Amino acid sequence: MAKAPAKKDEKKPDAEAEGDEAQTPKKKGKLPLIIGLVVLLAAGGGGAWFFMFRDKGGEAATQQAKPLPPKPPVFVPLDAFTVNLTSEGNEQYLQVAATLKVLDQAAADSVKQYIPELRHKTLVLLATKRPAEITSGEGRERLAEEMRQTANNVLLAAAGRPVKPILLDVPRPTEEGAADAAAPKADAAPAEVPKAEEEAKPQDAAAQPNAPGAAAPAAAAPAPAQATPAKPATMLSKAAADDPVQSVFFTSFIIQ
Repeated sequence: MAKAPAKKDEKKPDAEAEGDEAQTPKKKGKLPLIIGLVVLLAAGGGGAWFFMFRDKGGEAATQQAKPLPPKPPVFVPLDAFTVNLTSEGNEQYLQVAATLKVLDQAAADSVKQYIPELRHKTLVLLATKRPAEITSGEGRERLAEEMRQTANNVLLAAAGRPVKPILLDVPRPTEEGAADAAAPKADAAPAEVPKAEEEAKPQDAAAQPNAPGAAAPAAAAPAPAQATPAKPATMLSKAAADDPVQSVFFTSFIIQ
């Protein structure tokens, strides 16, 4: 009777199972290592990013802290004006050339666009002046400010903005007024001597200055110093920060 063949493959499944079990711990052991490497790389990249962009942020803040350079001035020269002045005696005329200092290039373009109206308003203004009003330096400064406000109103009206009344004299800042009020006055009257002290003085010694024990005559009190002239309560107005025309400069000024 033939023998049954030996079962050689019966133990193979067990061997394979053992091999799988042996590989599983190895895979599980590598997983924490991989996670650690990922975390380490992420931390290193984050630190590098922090230091790189921190420096850039500091540089940007430094650049923002630097003051911007001032804008270059923009000037618009005007053609010379010749007008007859208002006078009671001999007829006199004024020949003047002026240059406008404007806010920016847009304001300069607007001035050039409205030159005919600007010249008309300026000629009418100059013709109302008398020689005595514009002969002094102060009179010319006032005229320049009046010309500036007149030109501003032309440009403001053209831009659809409300015009401003011509106002040459404005109140001085409150700080200066407060400082003047706090300063002691030079012509203030001397303090009165208390009545009790006057009664305590010996009458006989005062009546006989040469008597023994008499007090020496008091020196004459110095004359009070002249009071310094008070500052005027008003000052010549100046351009606002958003006015199209900032200043008017005379390049020629002739009265004949």
